[in-house]
Amino acid sequence: MPYYSESESQQLREKFEEILLPWPEITKKKMFGSPTYSIGGMIFAMLVNGGIILSRLDDEKKADLLSDPDAEYFVAHGRVIKKWVLIRIRNIADIERYLPFIEASYIAAASGK
Repeated sequence: MPYYSESESQQLREKFEEILLPWPEITKKKMFGSPTYSIGGMIFAMLVNGGIILSRLDDEKKADLLSDPDAEYFVAHGRVIKKWVLIRIRNIADIERYLPFIEASYIAAASGK
């Protein structure tokens, strides 16, 4: 089963890119069939059906985000990936409230962390 389908997640992708793509030096490509966003070759975000994965959060930001009921560690093929946090986006407008975390992942990737 693919993690991303454009037919299911087009609105999420369009809103996410409307916010992100104006930021400096972002590169977009597909990995594992999903749109991924990186800076300097370091991935900081990936889209999946119904959500956003952030891959560069420090422990404090990760703990803050995981206290949200719509956030959890990403699970791939039954394996918990504790470096990646999945945010379930139930309403496209919800992306705005997660911007501090998205930006933190972007900044960490930009600094090579």
